[in-house]
Amino acid sequence: VYGGIVAYILQSGDVGYDPNIQHGLVVALTDQGTAEWGCYETLISGADGAEIGTGQQNTTDILAGCSETNIAAYLCDTLTLGGYSDWFLPSKDELNKLYENIGQGNVLGLGNVGGFTNNFYWTSTETDIYDAWSQYFLYGDQRSTGNKDASRYVRAVRSF
Repeated sequence: VYGGIVAYILQSGDVGYDPNIQHGLVVALTDQGTAEWGCYETLISGADGAEIGTGQQNTTDILAGCSETNIAAYLCDTLTLGGYSDWFLPSKDELNKLYENIGQGNVLGLGNVGGFTNNFYWTSTETDIYDAWSQYFLYGDQRSTGNKDASRYVRAVRSF
C-alpha cells in the first residue's frame, strides 16, 4: 500500500494533519543502504525541523544546500519504489515513530515488521555544522552527535 508499510497516521498537532482527510507516513520495505549525512562542516539552512511533517522540507533543504551525491537525503530523494518517487529522509520525530510503531519499539505489538537492523539510522534533522540526529534501532535512543561524515543506515519514507 502506498509503496511500502504504513507506519504512522498523522494526529492532531502534526504538521499536515487534516481532520477530514487521513494522512500519514509510509516507510520503504528495505533500507536504501548506508551513506554519510553529507556536507560535514557546512550548516544547511532549514534542515533543522524535528517534528512529524518536516522531513520532506529538511530533505529539500539538504539537497539545495549540499551538492554532494550519494548522501542519505540524495538516496531517498532519487528513489523510485512501488510506483512512487516522492520519498524523503525522515525527520527526528518521524524516524522515532518508525522505531516505535514498526521497529524494535513494538508499541503496536507487531514486532520489527519494518525489518530494521540493530544499528544507527540517519534522520534529516541537522544539529550543527558537524552533527545531525541519528537513531539507534536496537534500543531506540536518539543522538545528536552523529558526525555527518559517518556512514549510517538510510530508510526512506513518503507521505500519503
